[in-house]
Amino acid sequence: MLITVFWYIDFLFFIAFALWVGYVVLFAFASRIKPKINFPQAEPLARFAILFPAYKEDNVIKESVISFKAQDYPIDRFEIVVISDAMEDATNDHLRRLGVSLIHLTGTERSKAAALTTAMSQLDAQLFDVVVVMDADNIVFPDFLSKLNNAFTCGAKAIQTHRTAKNNTTATAILDGVSEEINNSIFRLGHARLGLPAALIGSGMAFDFNWFKQRIVQIKSMGEDKFLEYFLLLDRINTTYLEDVVILDEKIQYSDDFSKQRRRWIASQIDIFCHAIKQTRSAIFIGNWPLIDKIFQWSMPPRIIMLGIIPLFFLGSLFASDISSSKWGFLIILYVMGLALAVPKKLYTTQLLWAIFSLPRIFLAMMSSIIHFRSGRSTFIHTEHGALPNKQK
Repeated sequence: MLITVFWYIDFLFFIAFALWVGYVVLFAFASRIKPKINFPQAEPLARFAILFPAYKEDNVIKESVISFKAQDYPIDRFEIVVISDAMEDATNDHLRRLGVSLIHLTGTERSKAAALTTAMSQLDAQLFDVVVVMDADNIVFPDFLSKLNNAFTCGAKAIQTHRTAKNNTTATAILDGVSEEINNSIFRLGHARLGLPAALIGSGMAFDFNWFKQRIVQIKSMGEDKFLEYFLLLDRINTTYLEDVVILDEKIQYSDDFSKQRRRWIASQIDIFCHAIKQTRSAIFIGNWPLIDKIFQWSMPPRIIMLGIIPLFFLGSLFASDISSSKWGFLIILYVMGLALAVPKKLYTTQLLWAIFSLPRIFLAMMSSIIHFRSGRSTFIHTEHGALPNKQK
């Protein structure tokens, strides 16, 4: 009897993990399909509102704003708005001298969604066509707005640009950067190649101004990007992925910050999955297959957890005579192959090889995030940017 119970448990877990692994492999292969979207040079020129939520970001915000002001786009067609929260007066004064519009948060609610809602309530919809959401540490290139304008002029309503790492100073930062590119390959590029909406990532995002103004006020979660995705899918708006529009993003450098950041991400993923799964029946009935795809995607455990759990099932099956271990061994090989296919060739370096030895520590940090995920649901968790000496790498 006990052996039968173990067999059913093993079988059910294998089916779930096999579906998740198959999903990763499918879109990893799709990301290798060559054709990509090219938008021609377009007129007229859209008017952009550039939002930088900045909580205690004195170390990085000035560099990000300066990089954005170097756009080859007419300066009278975009406005940079920094939503300043708990930053030093000297930083705010410097930003004003740079010609930035400053909005100060005065309420007690602290979240990125709250900051964006405050900013949108003060911006005139008559003055802007598109809103761009950035992080305070993001660096862009001069053609950023020109390429966004081309896409919006051709009919895009929501865009995710290609966010990539700007630092690789620690093993944690290297692995975080590789994880970002795996996400780009599977959840953005691979989806776009198969005609599905790309996933949002939290910054380097652009939306139709009126749509964003209407929807952002409805978001109270710490995971505003996931709820924006949900609303886009409900409204049947495709999110376009611009692979060639690159922004640089500072990656997490230390394992304790990694744990804090993932705690917030895990909490928001659980919240949006529990919210969206209620729409499964109606989504199937009306044929909203992108939403069904997203619900399944949100059901997946973090990759580092799958990399740890699948080998554990394989090892456990070696000691159970009535349970085949070969299927788990095959799943390990297939999953690693899928992840390897999703990593850009340029990232296969000696640095990455050495960083891989840090995976056990990252796995433990992720387990800590899962155990304490509830704090990421209601508490604003800030991960500091800039050089932070004397911390564990």
